[in-house]
Amino acid sequence: MENGFDLSPWLLWFAAGILLMVLEVFVPGFVLGCLAIGALGGMVASWISDAWEIQLLVASVAAALAFAFVRPFALKKLFRENELKTNIDQLVGRRARVSLDFDPELLKGRVAIDGDDWMAVSYEQGKLQIGATVIIERVESNTLIVKPLNQ
Repeated sequence: MENGFDLSPWLLWFAAGILLMVLEVFVPGFVLGCLAIGALGGMVASWISDAWEIQLLVASVAAALAFAFVRPFALKKLFRENELKTNIDQLVGRRARVSLDFDPELLKGRVAIDGDDWMAVSYEQGKLQIGATVIIERVESNTLIVKPLNQ
């Protein structure tokens, strides 16, 4: 070019791949990552051929292969559901203290855990009074299902 600034096709493919990888950080699911792999395939094809049709074909095939083979592997390794529990899921199995006596007829009361006070239900027989320790079995909506801790 006249001004000495040459935008080679491989550089455009490379820039597209880098841009897609950066955007992948903000969009979950490794979709843009697969498209970035396709762009890198287009970059390699641009080194072999100047025909944009071949470059586009190689980029498409590389992206399709990434969707078929790389994405499932990445989703399995990067987004494991059972490894890290968050929010209310982390309460299951933990101990809490009764903060309001359980009504023997309604089986409802309140428990405190980590500085928060929760409505709770216990289907176990026996009266749970303030200060008793319970184990959280599960969470249903905004209610903890608890059982007394057998000491």
